[in-house]
Amino acid sequence: VSSGINAEYGGVHRSRLLSSLIKDERSHHLIIHGMLRNTQLGHLITLEQVNLFEKELEEHQQEKLPNGMSILEAAVMEHNLLAISHIYKSIKIGNLAHLLRVPALQAETVVGKMIAEQRIAGSINQIDQIITFDVKTEPWDEHIDIVCNKVNHVIDLLNQFEPEFTKERLQHYGC
Repeated sequence: VSSGINAEYGGVHRSRLLSSLIKDERSHHLIIHGMLRNTQLGHLITLEQVNLFEKELEEHQQEKLPNGMSILEAAVMEHNLLAISHIYKSIKIGNLAHLLRVPALQAETVVGKMIAEQRIAGSINQIDQIITFDVKTEPWDEHIDIVCNKVNHVIDLLNQFEPEFTKERLQHYGC
């Protein structure tokens, strides 16, 4: 569980691991199930959830990174930053820092790093102290759109060559 939560956000293996853990009935009884669920769904992770999870970590999992944060703190900050990027189109750096519970300079540094690594889409206006997130459509949105267009094309072809059948079927299904 801790490996899944602490892993870098956006990885395929992390996503599969979290998905498997959420589906496992045994995880529903864990004290950290709320954090696990929020991690999988891309929701904000609360300080209370972090504190509960931290109590479950072994000593080597609580080591500090060169920036002074623990692995968990860094993972949660990046996770919450990505969750915030789905909620806000733009946000002042100070407000972001408050939401992330870190100093403004650290929030700006992490956002800049994640933008440079293309893990998040956006830009930083240092003069106005505003971070603007670029809204990207999810790949599955595009796939759904493609499938819907193909279904519509098939219905148009059916309607062209078999209008009575198409009309009956569409009425039968309430379309």
